[in-house]
Amino acid sequence: MNPETCSIPAASKEASACPVCGTSGRPVRPLTLRSLLQPPLRPRVRDEETYRFCPSPDCDLVYHGANGARFTRQDLTVRVGLKERSSPRPLCYCFGHSAESIQEEWTRTGNTTVVEAIKAELKAGGCRCEVTNPAGGCCLGDVIKEVKALTSTSPAPAETDDCCAPSKPSCC
Repeated sequence: MNPETCSIPAASKEASACPVCGTSGRPVRPLTLRSLLQPPLRPRVRDEETYRFCPSPDCDLVYHGANGARFTRQDLTVRVGLKERSSPRPLCYCFGHSAESIQEEWTRTGNTTVVEAIKAELKAGGCRCEVTNPAGGCCLGDVIKEVKALTSTSPAPAETDDCCAPSKPSCC
């Protein structure tokens, strides 16, 4: 894992609460905003400003700055998976995993290998979270949370009979 791209800036003393919903937000670097905002909005991002990501799924605000800057979901070039209620709900922006792809694998196989796959990619140095993930940091925590929610509420699919296996007599 590259510590430069998968780390979050240290929390500052500045207010971290979203000005719209009051949810505490994690700091994100200006680089994240410049990478994900619509091109006309990118010049509004200032290096000296502290920005925070609002994780609340019920809030349309994505980023807010200490000096009053505000950017909503519509201002971004990507969907903010944590804020989406409909498909697709991206979770891992570097490697293309979504809530739906995790669900599909679970339904098909009764298992999911997404966490191991992401860890392997991170080990290989493929992390670009700071420029691809709206939260500005590693997605693994969000992916693990989604997997836990899925596996704790959805039983593994029942094994189905092989359609090509010899049939059993109906009397037995």
